[in-house]
Amino acid sequence: MNTESNRMTKSVNVGGVLLAVAASTFLATFNETFLNVALNPIMASMAVSAGTVQWLTTAYMLAAAIMVPVTGFLYQKVPTRRLFLVALGLLLAGTLMGAAAPAFGVLVAARVVQALGTGMIVPIGMNLVLAISAPEKLGANMGIVTAMTTLGPAFGPIAAGAVLAAFDWPALFVAFAVLVVACIAVAAVFVGNVAELTNPRMDAPSVCLVSLGLVGLLYGLSTVFSGQLAVAGAALAVGIACMAAFIVRQRRLDHPFLDLRPFGVRSFRLGAGVVLAALMTVFSMNIVLPLFMQGSLGFTPLQAALTLLPACLVSCVLAPIAGKAYDRWGISVIVPVGMGVITCFVLALSFCDSAATSLLIVALYAPAIAGCAFTMGPAQSHALASLDRSLYPHGVTIMSTLFQIAGCVGSSLFVGVLSMVQASAMANGAAEAAAVASGFDVACLVAFAVDVCGFVLALMAARAARRSRTAAAQQVVVKRANALQDC
Repeated sequence: MNTESNRMTKSVNVGGVLLAVAASTFLATFNETFLNVALNPIMASMAVSAGTVQWLTTAYMLAAAIMVPVTGFLYQKVPTRRLFLVALGLLLAGTLMGAAAPAFGVLVAARVVQALGTGMIVPIGMNLVLAISAPEKLGANMGIVTAMTTLGPAFGPIAAGAVLAAFDWPALFVAFAVLVVACIAVAAVFVGNVAELTNPRMDAPSVCLVSLGLVGLLYGLSTVFSGQLAVAGAALAVGIACMAAFIVRQRRLDHPFLDLRPFGVRSFRLGAGVVLAALMTVFSMNIVLPLFMQGSLGFTPLQAALTLLPACLVSCVLAPIAGKAYDRWGISVIVPVGMGVITCFVLALSFCDSAATSLLIVALYAPAIAGCAFTMGPAQSHALASLDRSLYPHGVTIMSTLFQIAGCVGSSLFVGVLSMVQASAMANGAAEAAAVASGFDVACLVAFAVDVCGFVLALMAARAARRSRTAAAQQVVVKRANALQDC
């Protein structure tokens, strides 16, 4: 496997491919948040309510989630270069549709087309990194891509706020289209065909089951705190039933649509659990913290985004360093320490009140995000590296699906908790600023509980990794001893 990987890295421009993957990953994750600050102008321009405009986010999330498992299938059937350019082409087509959208329905359709592209970009990019990286460089290369997944969502609101200060919301799509065209040019030059095509057959029932399952789960989780308990319960029931049927079907197929064997590898399960806990914290804090800063501290949206920026820049710088540390020492130390730092500073954030300052938030949030940088990339690399090469596409598909689930579950859970506590406090006579602060504190405590679970999983993963290394070292000693005896 190592020889094959080294041979592959010599046949491609590794730096060029990494540039294309990092740029496209940045745009894909940037696209998830750059329209959020334009929701109010869109409501005014197209005369829609807040409940209606939220479909720009909900429809996007659901479409992207569905495309992740489909991309795992396509990666083994369509040449890599063509598939990557198709994904970027869909992103560009949706962006141009959005810029010229004459009605709200067309704008939602444009976001869905964008989501079809972005749902493909992240798993294709991760597969490319796995394919071109020598084993000793995997952590560093994956760290670069991981940094982009943090930097993209952070810069989205800031860039959008700057554009909206001078132009109307369609200009957001125009500016984004220029960036996508540049990314397509880079990908066309550097990305080649690296995947081993197995030409699997499309199993239509599997596609339907996983699509309905993900839609049911994500939609149910996103509406459970909105007061529509019956709708949320029905959606969750449908989602769980369809996912259960999907799993049963995959086990019965000779050539499953999504091979679930990665879950049979303990290192993969533990690494995926750590990534899920860390991602839930990152995604949710990027939403909960601005709500707290605007609702309790009186910050403007741009001030809130700029307050989050230092932490995201720290993550961008540290993620490649964490990758190199993983390449050298594995996960034994850095992942438990990283998860422990996240846990401690999320707990510290729960003590913030309506008198908190921007400097205090940066001082508490930046270490938490730094901990994420030393957790997500190495844990993800460790989980994927524990698989056989034939399972890479399926492991990447599972990991990419966890990204969508973490974003939906984290934001729905923590924002829902904040909203419920805020409503309860205001009903008891508290001022709005104090009520928002109370909701934020409880949401941080819930995040703390999730991070404690992630810390325990990190300790278990580190222990398993140390045992694996010890066993490998003992095998080397035995082989050397046998070789000396033969001599």
